[in-house]
Amino acid sequence: MGIPAAVGESASAGELGELLAVAVARRRPRLLGGTPVYLYEEGLVTGPDARARRWEQVTHWRSTIDLTLRRDREHGPPWYTFGHRHLARFADGAQQSFVLDEWQLHEPDEQRSENASIRAAVHHIRRRVGRAQAPALLARLEEGRQVAFGPLTADARGLWLPRGRTLLTWSGLEEPTLGVDLPDPSVPRSWWAMRRDARLTVRGADEDGVPHSADLPAWQVENWGALVTLWGRLHRPAE
Repeated sequence: MGIPAAVGESASAGELGELLAVAVARRRPRLLGGTPVYLYEEGLVTGPDARARRWEQVTHWRSTIDLTLRRDREHGPPWYTFGHRHLARFADGAQQSFVLDEWQLHEPDEQRSENASIRAAVHHIRRRVGRAQAPALLARLEEGRQVAFGPLTADARGLWLPRGRTLLTWSGLEEPTLGVDLPDPSVPRSWWAMRRDARLTVRGADEDGVPHSADLPAWQVENWGALVTLWGRLHRPAE
């Protein structure tokens, strides 16, 4: 899949940094291909006009990992793939979705260099978007206002779990983590064809030191990359 000339002449020549990966706008069978989305250090390029958009212009961001399981009873052992699915909304109201699917794996500890490169690209983009969003969110907190991350809400004291009944203080909050439940190959039913969304796990302690936790579908926690960035700036462990 070649890079359009317009991209090579503009975005990759310094405006957006190095090309990290090539995704597709929507998931389709590999043989059918799809509309390419070129992911760079500082933005993306897509569409017939090869328009460049910068990560710093993202106002709303959704990101998850789809775990797709397959079991072919006649042609070999079961396998699974991780698919990194994203939706970005920019300051001008435009939206861009893109999916970056990893290559097939057969064992939980199996390593592939192609997948390592994809994960590194996704990690960079999430951090870059989160860092770009953080200053405006921090300003809101300093003004005494709240910031919503889907079902979660943050204020100057900490992070409120869904339904607003439990507050995890910034000092007691652990770094939110993304996780995927891998299938158990010893249980055939767990390998049936299906897709599972990743979970975002939030753990911490309230103002009385009582521990709490919540597992949420990652796709529902809008701008969770920015939440992780806020945690890094506001988390001060109690002495």
